[in-house]
Amino acid sequence: MGTRHRIFHFGTIGLPFMRLNTFLVPLTIGLFIYTIVTVVNHINNSSKSAPVDTPPSGDGVSTAASSERSLLATSKSLLVTGVSSKIPVAKDYKLLTSVPWDMREIGKLYRDAGVEMACEMLETGVDVLQPLLEFTPNTAGPLGRRCAFSIRLQVGKELGSGIPSVTRGIIEDYLKARQLTIQTTFYHDEKGRLILGPVLRAALVVLETPDKVSSPEPMIAKSVEEFRTLGAYWNESEPFEPGHCRTLILGFRYTLDADMLVAKPNPQREYEVLFLHLLPESTLLSPKLAVFATSDARTQFHLLEESDPESVEQLSAITADVRFADVKLMGMLPETPVVTRVRHRALLSVPIDIVKSQMEGVGGKIPGGFSGILDDLYRRATSTDAPAASPDVNPSNSDSSGTPPKADEDFQKSDSSENGSKARPVLNPGFDA
Repeated sequence: MGTRHRIFHFGTIGLPFMRLNTFLVPLTIGLFIYTIVTVVNHINNSSKSAPVDTPPSGDGVSTAASSERSLLATSKSLLVTGVSSKIPVAKDYKLLTSVPWDMREIGKLYRDAGVEMACEMLETGVDVLQPLLEFTPNTAGPLGRRCAFSIRLQVGKELGSGIPSVTRGIIEDYLKARQLTIQTTFYHDEKGRLILGPVLRAALVVLETPDKVSSPEPMIAKSVEEFRTLGAYWNESEPFEPGHCRTLILGFRYTLDADMLVAKPNPQREYEVLFLHLLPESTLLSPKLAVFATSDARTQFHLLEESDPESVEQLSAITADVRFADVKLMGMLPETPVVTRVRHRALLSVPIDIVKSQMEGVGGKIPGGFSGILDDLYRRATSTDAPAASPDVNPSNSDSSGTPPKADEDFQKSDSSENGSKARPVLNPGFDA
């Protein structure tokens, strides 16, 4: 009886709930349908009240145009490799109001620059050269990259103790078949000015297939990182903008045999300085760069020979002989390259004191400061009316070892000789710095 009572009691209580559900289910469905109809009517009324062909005005136009420019810059950057889509701004450049000549000053700038300003290798397999992008007026964006100069490493007479002849042959063949191409990146701003990007790129090129970037050995990649951008030369009173930059100053750190004449080499750290100088006749369609470099512990100043920046066949402007201070794996893995000799294929070479005296205004101040001096040196080197060589100004192939230049396979390809170089045409005879 107790069990039947409990069952009856449960059924008695559940009966009202069943009747309630019978009422609520239709009501819920009805409310759901009503909500859908209300939302649809609201959408239809909103679309009817807004004119279809009414263009946005005011801030809407400005926002759309800004987004369009940003999208254009991003899409253009996808067409080139090795060039950041981020357009350089003033804070990306360290401004140098004077030229660093002293080793201690260069060393500090070099350390301050850090790996962030080190030359970067291009990705293996990409095109060494790419055409510059067309620019759109009133916008800013990337243009592309161009070859600035090339470097060749070769085995010196003293390769290093403990290195077998077989290993020497492998190293010689590897270096002979390759060279490094250092490249600059270019941008343009909304004012139509050319911007020289602060970070360099490098491509290891196999001479038989010079159109594609080759994979570098660790030694080569480490050497590339020794190039760092120290800053942009700017000694003007007006605020600096990237479109003002005409001269980038680079530092290169390497190990040099201090005295190649003694029986036992004495390697030590050394710095040289390079100057990437944008010539005044440069345009967005055709940037023109002159490259200057120091040698002999910054006592000589060279204008490197030009090469066609649009050609994959680049002549090496700098050649360095190397030996290896350390070897591993029973001489099969040489390490720690040491430079024993450096040569420059130069259009013009002058003692560094000549450049310093011109900067100090000795013999008449050249307009334009340091940039004007570089323009003047370039004109003198490329002018068909250039005077005969003198002790102060000598077109030559510089040899930083202090010994007479030696002709080799690399230099026999050059227009230059040991005693001078062929005259170059004036690129812009009407320009007056």
